[in-house]
Amino acid sequence: MSVELKLSTQQTSERSSSAALYREHAQRVAGWASRLGGPRSGADLEDVVQEIFLRVHRALPGFRGEAEITTWLYRITENVVRARRRKEKIRRFFGFQPAPEVDAIDLPSPHPTPEGDAERAEKVRSLYAALERVPERYRNAFILFEIDGLAGEEVARLLGVKIQTLWVQLSRARQLVITELQNGERRGTS
Repeated sequence: MSVELKLSTQQTSERSSSAALYREHAQRVAGWASRLGGPRSGADLEDVVQEIFLRVHRALPGFRGEAEITTWLYRITENVVRARRRKEKIRRFFGFQPAPEVDAIDLPSPHPTPEGDAERAEKVRSLYAALERVPERYRNAFILFEIDGLAGEEVARLLGVKIQTLWVQLSRARQLVITELQNGERRGTS
């Protein structure tokens, strides 16, 4: 059997395994994602489920079977929802999108105002000023993961660190950024 045929057979097998996992577990995963604080329904929930199964597809060759498949799927679901919530929180803080649970009556005008633009620009300036005072390894991890929105595995690969090291760096980076933002507020500058 040629290498191309073996590879094609393996890829077909992985695709059919991913498709079978999706058919069997998509409803359960959607329920988990919704209950874990992700979107409750609609297109956003479909996007989350699609993102989860994209990660499942990528990780499937490395699944060792040491845990039940449902346990493995739950961990992936939990990680995707947690990452999306963290990114949404940061985007809301910097005015990139409205809070998802705010009533339409309370929403600001979709048209930018000079005051809103100035406030958003000040927040962004404060963040980047705070980031300048954070050590480079933490700053880079924070920017790639929190601002650029790259997946943890990709950030770890880009920075040349183990994934566990990245999580520690991100935790420390968040602490440092928050401290620097608070110090900037106390000084009245950033």
